[in-house]
Amino acid sequence: MTYKSISNDSGMSEVIGVILITAIVVAASAIAYTVVNVYELEQPVIANIDIKSVDLSNNQEVVLVHRGGNSFDVTDISIFISVNGETLDNNLENLPVVGSTTGFYGALGGVLHKLSGATENYDYDNIWDPGDLGDFNIAKTTNRELNSGDLLKVTIYHRPSRAIISSPEHRV
Repeated sequence: MTYKSISNDSGMSEVIGVILITAIVVAASAIAYTVVNVYELEQPVIANIDIKSVDLSNNQEVVLVHRGGNSFDVTDISIFISVNGETLDNNLENLPVVGSTTGFYGALGGVLHKLSGATENYDYDNIWDPGDLGDFNIAKTTNRELNSGDLLKVTIYHRPSRAIISSPEHRV
């Protein structure tokens, strides 16, 4: 009796190929799922902040007004100020400021109040809602003295979402 040897492996390579492709797709899906779900994306804050006034006679007081959009916590923002295109050396990065910080004092340190300005509307909650005002003073000694005709730009940066909320300009 003679045995005939059959050496036909052509069907094996198709099965192994399907198994490998399935394994690659499953692994890639697991990696994509992990990457997407590990990073919690912070929703950007959308708000219209405007410079309401700049008072040169009152210690260079800048008053900002929240004209609409999302409310946000003042502790989550940084404020960068530039005059005539030149960013000041000292900016407001750790808010709210109670008392003074290098270059500023009274910077949004619980000074948020309703647009009406009535004392009974003061809320001091550090949540900047539509209609609220926030003010700060630029110290002449450690920053730059503002002059009539200067272009003041206030950039409000939301740190958790890494986005600029607003960047209003005002001619002094």
